Amino acid sequence: MTVIVASVLAVLAVPLLGYALMPGDRSAAARFELTAPKALHDSYLGESIRDRVVIPVIDAVARQARRLTPGGFADSTTRNLVHAGLAGRLPLEGFVALKSLLITAGLVGGFAISVGAEPRSRLLWTLLLGFVGFVAPDAYVRRRADARQREIVAALPDVLDQLTVLLEAGLGFNSAVDKIARSTSGPLVDEFARALHAIRLGRPRNEALEDIATRTGTQEVRQFVSAIKQADGLGVPMARVARVQSEHMREIRRLHSEEQAMRLPVKLVFPMVLCMLPALFVVLLGPVAIRILGSGL
Repeated sequence: MTVIVASVLAVLAVPLLGYALMPGDRSAAARFELTAPKALHDSYLGESIRDRVVIPVIDAVARQARRLTPGGFADSTTRNLVHAGLAGRLPLEGFVALKSLLITAGLVGGFAISVGAEPRSRLLWTLLLGFVGFVAPDAYVRRRADARQREIVAALPDVLDQLTVLLEAGLGFNSAVDKIARSTSGPLVDEFARALHAIRLGRPRNEALEDIATRTGTQEVRQFVSAIKQADGLGVPMARVARVQSEHMREIRRLHSEEQAMRLPVKLVFPMVLCMLPALFVVLLGPVAIRILGSGL
């Protein structure tokens, strides 16, 4: 009974953590400073149970997990979260806490479902589900990062075409980016809008563009940013650079499509050998085998 209760609590901790990481009103400390001492008790009780209980527990677990996390793993995980576009919603501490809870839930769940089995089977199930809880968050983040990067690379030529048209129409670079951000959507446009917001707050344009290349993690965007920075330093017209980069990105996309098409026959070999050829042999050689067996009988 104790094992079953522990497994249920461990499994329920996962959605509880997701609920705690949802954006909410975390201004309780500010209201505590502005309220009179007499109203502190009522103000505290007015907060939700998430702000009073769940978030402090999750923060404590995240701090301890972050303290035990190696530096290389923390850097790579942070980079993957940034590339996946999750850094603003799921910080590194929350990701480590989620991973710790999933590992615990996997270990306890594997032990619970294998109660009554042999010790070797129980150990196998416990380690297997614990390993799944260990690798599942990283696999999800990497898959989301790869999908986001593919979407960014696919949208880059179209965004550069719009940027070229607006620059040739007489708009400045910042105004053209603002126009694109207002009329288009997507992760690449969101990154440009974020960089434009940083420029308006006083950040140098070259540094804001470099942040785009860092957050996206794609070679194509980094190449475009380098060309823009070089053109800005040498005084080359931005419209000419944007047009050249747009044509270059379309050529890269065409070559990438041709590369994927040339890989297709190699990828089809194993499905054909394992699935199509046996069925074809049955259809062609089946009647012959029936006749041979019939004549032998």
